[in-house]
Amino acid sequence: MKFSPDSKFMNFCQKAVELTKLNLLWLLCCVPVFTAGASTTALITALYAYREGEDCGAGTFFRAFRASFRKATVIWLLSLLLGCMLALDYWIVAYLEFPGRMAVIGLIFFAFFLLVLFSGIIYPLLSQFPGSVKEMIVNGVLLCLANLPKALLIAAMNLLPLLLALVLPQVLVLFGWLFLLCGFSLMALYDIQVAERIFAPFRQRADGGQPVRASSQEK
Repeated sequence: MKFSPDSKFMNFCQKAVELTKLNLLWLLCCVPVFTAGASTTALITALYAYREGEDCGAGTFFRAFRASFRKATVIWLLSLLLGCMLALDYWIVAYLEFPGRMAVIGLIFFAFFLLVLFSGIIYPLLSQFPGSVKEMIVNGVLLCLANLPKALLIAAMNLLPLLLALVLPQVLVLFGWLFLLCGFSLMALYDIQVAERIFAPFRQRADGGQPVRASSQEK
């Protein structure tokens, strides 16, 4: 059986290979933990190129990784620190008995949920628009609040592995290998499709020029 290079099957295989490659690069660059923010921003930048039919290989990934490293790492470490503080607060409160205990636990979970919403917006924002760390954080929070339904869609997708682990662990065991191959890149691809609807009003520069891209950010 002969397959044409332009056939739908070959096109599907090519896309699957690209997504798998980006997924593995993301996992590899997340191993040191502190680089997870830059790795996520690089993955999203490469997936934007993938959507537009441009080169989305390792070169694109690592250029975006270097360009966004400082800002993405600062934001990631701040988010990680806040998440650890919330986890510690919960661990302390869970073993104490005092009036209003459940209200405090509710506030902790609410703060964690807000952090998840923010994390779903901030890395696409870093990938596509320039700005300082402070500007990115402020804009990320404002965009979450102004586009809550869309931010919830992104958060639901990002929490999918955790939800599967808690509700249907057997499904995660059977299909967990898919996440290692291309699952996270597929999740990120969904995220940027939703994020684009959030960014649409701001996509063009004030002077009517081309959309701001990660490659235009100062290194």
